[in-house]
Amino acid sequence: MKKREMNQEDASQLLTGADSGAVSSDSGEPNFIEKNGKLISIVSLVVVVAIAVAFYLRYQSEEASGRASVLLTRVMEYYEAGDYEKALNGDPSKTYLGEEVKGLKYIADEFSSTDQGKIAALYAANSLFNSNKQSDSKKYFEIAQKSSADIIRLGANAGLAATLEIENKYSEAAELYKSASQYADEDNIKSRYLFYSALCYEKAENSAQAESLYREILKLSEFGEFSTLAKAGLTRIGTIIE
Repeated sequence: MKKREMNQEDASQLLTGADSGAVSSDSGEPNFIEKNGKLISIVSLVVVVAIAVAFYLRYQSEEASGRASVLLTRVMEYYEAGDYEKALNGDPSKTYLGEEVKGLKYIADEFSSTDQGKIAALYAANSLFNSNKQSDSKKYFEIAQKSSADIIRLGANAGLAATLEIENKYSEAAELYKSASQYADEDNIKSRYLFYSALCYEKAENSAQAESLYREILKLSEFGEFSTLAKAGLTRIGTIIE
């Protein structure tokens, strides 16, 4: 906090000293700065304000991130217990330091610009999906898609793909499952989402894309968990297994 106050004070001093007067040349003739003193002062003021605002926003972001993390920690017990109603909407009957437990939807909506807010969005989306409210879950999967963490983006893309698959939008679902696979750091997980993508392409009657993905799975691991399923897929669409 002390560091923040010092920076704000420094910014204030720069702001009040921005229009401190023009500088004269040795010859007594007005130089460029004298001719354009007001313009330069305005530009300097704008630059200083931009710096001050950037610092303030960074501080606010850090503060919001910490706040979201605290709220998320409080509500997670409901999610883990499968109590999706309270996980989503909070629990007014339980308080921490005089504050009631906030729900995942609140955290995701209020802190969507932070990583913790995007984590809350993924949990909120999963809670809605598991409560048979797939259509409502889309909004939160889309917030989570913007996370900087690959594991969150993987979950968000896969979840959104599942909602679209339920709506029989197979081509769109296939693309999102494929996108999810790109965030996987293990071949087995990558194969899983490539397989889901291939299945959706099959449902969309796009055998060429399905075949391509089934063969990609076999390249990742000929004897992995999804290799047998991929071979079955190739047989199903009438292609030769090499």
